[in-house]
Amino acid sequence: MNKGLLSVDEALEVLLAGARPVAETEEIATLEATGRVLARPQRSTMDVPPMDNSAMDGYAVRLADLRAGNKLKIAQRIMAGSVGKELSRGTAARIFTGAPIPAGADAVVMQEFCASRATKSS
Repeated sequence: MNKGLLSVDEALEVLLAGARPVAETEEIATLEATGRVLARPQRSTMDVPPMDNSAMDGYAVRLADLRAGNKLKIAQRIMAGSVGKELSRGTAARIFTGAPIPAGADAVVMQEFCASRATKSS
């Protein structure tokens, strides 16, 4: 061991030696709770964000459409602040961080894990 450092077991013993059980609880506003300890889990009274949204840039897809070698048509682009249309079978939606996930999609694949092939229309 390094000189002056405690093992995990020793550190745990030191921490627990100074611990004392919570004797009483009170409810206060969150902004007044600085320096206090939670006596029970805190729960939000609202969903934040209020809808399922993408945590990354990528492609919203139906998992059932992803089979080895399957190529999906990119049918729409969904930017943060806009709402896309329902995802049709066999398609993907280009989606950006914060954008709501369209109905019909059950996953977002990170853009780094995707390859696209641009096609020119005649």
